Amino acid sequence: MDEKVTTHTAEDDPRNQSILIWVNGTLKPRADTTVSVYDSGFMLGDGVWEGMRLYDGTWAFMDEHMDRLFEAAKVIDLDIGMDKNEVILALLETQRANEMETTVHCRLMITRGTKVLPFQHPSLSQTGPTMVIIMEHSKPKLPRPITLATVPHQRGLPITQDPKLNSHSKLNCTLACIAAHKAGADEAFLKGTFGA
Repeated sequence: MDEKVTTHTAEDDPRNQSILIWVNGTLKPRADTTVSVYDSGFMLGDGVWEGMRLYDGTWAFMDEHMDRLFEAAKVIDLDIGMDKNEVILALLETQRANEMETTVHCRLMITRGTKVLPFQHPSLSQTGPTMVIIMEHSKPKLPRPITLATVPHQRGLPITQDPKLNSHSKLNCTLACIAAHKAGADEAFLKGTFGA
């Protein structure tokens, strides 16, 4: 793909090359951070995440993000292994370690953990969960207004892949982004399952 600016891009910030990433309770330099290829999130998209923004020392909608994260984990029967306050403390620890105060994007990801065999049954994830917190300086790059393209891809039904959950399996959204890009648009507009 070419270097088109999308709603998913940010201005380059050299500080992001030296960030510390929180992995299962340990802060590691970006270059040294790894997750197993047997991790259920990598292997199957089995996990949940939240994307959060920090502005002027305050995390926007923190309570709502935590509620959605824990509700999503409950829906997929994923034991996070921490309560909401412990997750927030890990987030704040990562923020302090990176000396971040504003215009920050955080991706908080939790998977079912590392599998003993490369098959889908959740019982095979025997080491876990895996929790990763990535924070980057993130100032939007896209000028406004943006262009949309209606794409053939659809959001899933709640019975198949509930669009209210931020699950690691985002292939339908990725395909929608590709279709929008090919149409020359900044972002995709996905119709509901019944065309609404």
